[in-house]
Amino acid sequence: MDGALTPACSGYASGIVAKKRTLILIRSVPPGAASAGLSPLGSLREVRAALGQCNISPDGSGPHGYGERLGTGVLHGPGMVMEIPLSEEPTSNRGAGPEISQVLVSVTDEDFAFPVLMKLCKLNAWKMMDPESGRTFG
Repeated sequence: MDGALTPACSGYASGIVAKKRTLILIRSVPPGAASAGLSPLGSLREVRAALGQCNISPDGSGPHGYGERLGTGVLHGPGMVMEIPLSEEPTSNRGAGPEISQVLVSVTDEDFAFPVLMKLCKLNAWKMMDPESGRTFG
């Protein structure tokens, strides 16, 4: 061997790919409250304003500025991509837009994303839920 790295010893052929972590932003209601379970995070306008405080926003593409995916608004932030379900047009006659009950977060870089997510949860009384374990935190 002439000292050149082969794919097997360089790590490229090992097939190790970092798994993206998925989280869901929710607002939980305490079990003793009148309406236990999940309550909305807010209207689309309120959620977008809250996310904007932490440098998270849509890229402006698509007919309403939330990307090209039908029924889903896509927002980008530090180390993460967020998806918001849009059950109606973002510019509906209700003014503030549809009620948002959860946001799907795909974490691409935990070092950048987690401090931002923790601050976002603290500022808005939201929680993060790990869908694999069901554990909530934040």
